[in-house]
Amino acid sequence: MAMTKDTLLSLDLGFNDCLYRIRRDEKNAKRVIYIVIKDLTIIPEEYRTCGPDVIRELSKLKEWYNTWNTLTVRKDGNGNIESKRDEFKPHALLEQHIVGPYNFFDILELRILQSLKTRVFRVEHQGRPCFLKIARFGFELDWLAREIKAYHTLSRHNSTLAPALLGYAFEGPHRVIGFIFEEVTGRRPDITDLGTCKTALQQLHSLNIIHGDINRDNIFITSNGAKFIDFEESSIGPIGSVEGWDKRKAEEILGLVEKLKDNSGKGRPWSDS
Repeated sequence: MAMTKDTLLSLDLGFNDCLYRIRRDEKNAKRVIYIVIKDLTIIPEEYRTCGPDVIRELSKLKEWYNTWNTLTVRKDGNGNIESKRDEFKPHALLEQHIVGPYNFFDILELRILQSLKTRVFRVEHQGRPCFLKIARFGFELDWLAREIKAYHTLSRHNSTLAPALLGYAFEGPHRVIGFIFEEVTGRRPDITDLGTCKTALQQLHSLNIIHGDINRDNIFITSNGAKFIDFEESSIGPIGSVEGWDKRKAEEILGLVEKLKDNSGKGRPWSDS
């Protein structure tokens, strides 16, 4: 017990339950464990989101220091707290979603330079900064798979419309939950960049990729033109009828003007700070 150090990495607090992703350092080993709390009353409200408080409360569970990868915590019919080990498996990308000749990186070995959002981090790779994006929990895997497919498609076309995909990020053996892509340097566009953005978007559409979430915070104006990021809502087609697919492209182009005028920051993939 004394040799175990637990660190809260991620959480997802719902109305009825809560998911936790925790790094566990044991002697010379380190790994990630997952906990789902099925009854929020198990942890007092004021202790549910602060890392040290969460760890302190969870460490009271009788199963806490046993060997497991996932823990499901609930109350039985008598109101007693019960913990079930490995009732569910840690999430991972399906094999068919791991495509292309890319390298693999251990997330726990990466040096994190900056936390940009709950799922996006600036990390160091071969002495250079780049970005790491992960699926913290299983429900985020579909977004991740969609984004990886878009980056890989652009890479196959030697396209400069997005930062280069550098590799996959894993958290345990055969358990890929993220990817690494090159750092984007540039500025966000405004309405004066309409021509540049429209040309780039048309080029994206010519590769049969619809971005799906075009806004000025998902575009960077760089020395090589416009680059797109955040392909979680993207589609690679054609999907459905030719007419329907072309209509979706046209609607994305038509919406560009209003998106470039929007300074709300809605949809921003990470904070500039």
